[in-house]
Amino acid sequence: MPLTTDSIADAALAILADFGMGDLSMRRLARDLDVQPSALYWHVKNKQEVFVLVSRRLSAEVDARLPRGTAASAVVVATALRDVLLRHRDGAEIFLLAYSLDAESTVPERLEEAVPDPAAQEALLSFVLGHVQIEQNRQLLGVADAGAGERFAAALSSVARALLP
Repeated sequence: MPLTTDSIADAALAILADFGMGDLSMRRLARDLDVQPSALYWHVKNKQEVFVLVSRRLSAEVDARLPRGTAASAVVVATALRDVLLRHRDGAEIFLLAYSLDAESTVPERLEEAVPDPAAQEALLSFVLGHVQIEQNRQLLGVADAGAGERFAAALSSVARALLP
């Protein structure tokens, strides 16, 4: 299989699923792709750029859930983002890092459509990412949190009313 940014993102997602963010290194990624680490640097500058590739994939998953032409509300898109992030180990932390590095290319297109105001978009993303990161940390620490989904929905409704006209 030729080495591409897609194959790098695929391998990174597999490592994240099996071992988590702490075990994702350029050496590990190269080993799993059966290439020398230097070959990776032809396609990505560093591990942070790998996080951006992974986050673009997560955004694409969100967009795929809400096809073009669908008038998705901010609440629907934010809920889809939460669901996608929760499906991926360390999803919120990786997305947050990538968003910090390259916000423009990591935001789901459907979120940009639903929330055109950049300040409101950033506030909504901050809420979703923070909430999901807390959920994922609780899972990692073995803290039961049966009401997380209901609390997210209630808080999201309040945030959306406050942010959006």
